[in-house]
Amino acid sequence: MINDEIDIKIDYENSQFLKVLEAISSSNIYKRYLPELSEQHKISHIQKVLLFSQILAQNENLNEEQTKILLVAAAFHDCGRVKDRNNGKHGIPSAKIVGKYFKEHVNNDYDIKQDEIGLVQVAIEYHVIEENIQGKIDERRLKEICHKYGINNEAYEEVKKISAILKDADALDRTRFVSGSNINPAFLRTKTAKKRTMIEFSRKINEEYANQVININYHVMQNISYEKVKLLHTIRHMYKIENKGNQKEEIDIPLNVVKAIFNSTLPNEKNYSKCEEEFER
Repeated sequence: MINDEIDIKIDYENSQFLKVLEAISSSNIYKRYLPELSEQHKISHIQKVLLFSQILAQNENLNEEQTKILLVAAAFHDCGRVKDRNNGKHGIPSAKIVGKYFKEHVNNDYDIKQDEIGLVQVAIEYHVIEENIQGKIDERRLKEICHKYGINNEAYEEVKKISAILKDADALDRTRFVSGSNINPAFLRTKTAKKRTMIEFSRKINEEYANQVININYHVMQNISYEKVKLLHTIRHMYKIENKGNQKEEIDIPLNVVKAIFNSTLPNEKNYSKCEEEFER
């Protein structure tokens, strides 16, 4: 049997995950209204990418400082996105925004030092790069971006690992889309992200998120027995049709509910064997 076991438990007391999650969730960075930017690329997406980043980091043996850089990059990676489609170069404005933010906020809630800003910017700008070989870092492009932000050769392997994990964490959240329900592990970069247990976990998280979005914003539909990601997609599509192409300004899931989702979905050791058995069938 394939070994799919991963360390999916988060030590909230000793990790920076909760601190970054609370800081970005309470900020106004993803709360502005843009007509071509749906809820799919706002704070709920960021929160899930943060969760996946933390889990990948602890399984890929990132140290505390590297994990901090990764989590902050995850928190800000879409801050320059202005629309859902045809916005593939949003990594550049996102990196610019994060650079400006941390230069203006020397004392910040994320504990980012001035000499760490470039590392965050590299990971953010790289996350939108279309790689020549699927599932493999484009080292030429990454080195160009490192040079742009003054990252020296000594830090290259570190930022390469961080960039790979951010791209994988972002990709895992494609399970929030109906079209992303079947992620191809070959397109992912890290061993942990490729594991079926990790991909299934991302599906479970998105089912719970979709369920809460429906409960809060479309409560008349909450008792419909159907896959919640697919149901939410249908509800949003119908709303746009009924409202001349305008999307509903949804209420964000409260942070305490987000934490509850994360806690309830994190499996214990008994769940591992059950999950593996389900995959083997």
